[in-house]
Amino acid sequence: MNHLLMPALLLFGFCTSALAAEPPASPVLPPAVIVPPEVHEIAPDQVLRQLVDHPDTLIIDVRTEDERHTRGYILNSLNYDYFHGQKTLDALAKLDKTKPCIVHCAIGGRAQSIAVQMHQLGFKNILLLKGGFNAWTASGQAIAK
Repeated sequence: MNHLLMPALLLFGFCTSALAAEPPASPVLPPAVIVPPEVHEIAPDQVLRQLVDHPDTLIIDVRTEDERHTRGYILNSLNYDYFHGQKTLDALAKLDKTKPCIVHCAIGGRAQSIAVQMHQLGFKNILLLKGGFNAWTASGQAIAK
């Protein structure tokens, strides 16, 4: 029996060392969003100046209704939930594409995706709220509940 145990242990040791030598699998990440150069960022503390200079600016919140309800929202912002997919794009397509739009979500990822799609729909002046709603609240800006 010992003559079978030794080769089995050697084989086991070889297999575990071979597995340990393999590099760990890297996480699968979604493809990076490439924001067109015509889309710019706006810092939370610059939004008021934008609204004074361009009172027709639309504030587009692409967070969920639950996020708006629990965390609050920017006064007079329009809610177009990112997760509603084509329904959201169809609703956005009905907006005036010549008006400036400030787009935001919680931290920025969903807003970037929507901004790219808005650009493809023909919107001319898209601004991404830098850092999203989280940066807005962290900078002490007013929210509605």
